Amino acid sequence: MPTREFKAGVIKDLESIFVEGKVAIVADLNGYTVAELTQFRRSLDKQGAKCRVAKNTLVKIATEKTEFKAIAELAKGPTTVVVGYDDPAQPAKAVVDFIKTMKKGSVKGGVLDGQSLSVEEVKGLAELPSKEQLLSSIMGGLDSGARNIAGILNAVIRDIAVLVEEVAKKKDEAA
Repeated sequence: MPTREFKAGVIKDLESIFVEGKVAIVADLNGYTVAELTQFRRSLDKQGAKCRVAKNTLVKIATEKTEFKAIAELAKGPTTVVVGYDDPAQPAKAVVDFIKTMKKGSVKGGVLDGQSLSVEEVKGLAELPSKEQLLSSIMGGLDSGARNIAGILNAVIRDIAVLVEEVAKKKDEAA
């Protein structure tokens, strides 16, 4: 039986991962081996996300004063919580892809901006392009717009230069 101090340490650890979190995905990863979970955790580390497995009561206590308190509704049965810090789509994509690849486990839901997400919403979040892809797309659109404006301005300047040249030729012919 875990001691009260041990449980307090687990709660403090859980609270620390939720402090800066943007999104939390709740999944049932029951049946995975230690090696598979280690592989999953390492993939999350590369994406700026953290994974914790803890007793539901401890997860509920750790989130009750945060915007992630909606996790209490999802924390039933075996629970793994994945918290993302930068791009909300990345942790969702990692969890959904891992479960799909391993063909075991399930997504229970998630929390984004204090709002509970259903399984379908988490899967939809996973299908969104990453933050980098969205920024790249926006920059591409802005860049093409700037190029079009530069081309138009260049054409106007060229037309003015041609007009000035024609006027100069007519003056030379008239003189």
